[in-house]
Amino acid sequence: MQRVRYEHVHQIKFTAVGARTIADLISNFEESLELFRRWEEKGIQLDPHGVGSNYAIFYTYDEDVARQEGFERMRTESGNPLPRR
Repeated sequence: MQRVRYEHVHQIKFTAVGARTIADLISNFEESLELFRRWEEKGIQLDPHGVGSNYAIFYTYDEDVARQEGFERMRTESGNPLPRR
């Protein structure tokens, strides 16, 4: 049985856009850090081939985790596309 991969393309927000104070920058970093820690605890992985200058692709094979975190069903382990729900 092939495993289904669930993915999320995450826009990296490590920028100063919208920040007016150092506290705003700290808040932006903390929000991202909390998200990444939560994902790591749930076993979500970073796709090393899916990292760009302003985005990163994260994935899981756990359907429950995918639903909790809003990931999309993308492809099978062999890379074959699946129809979207």
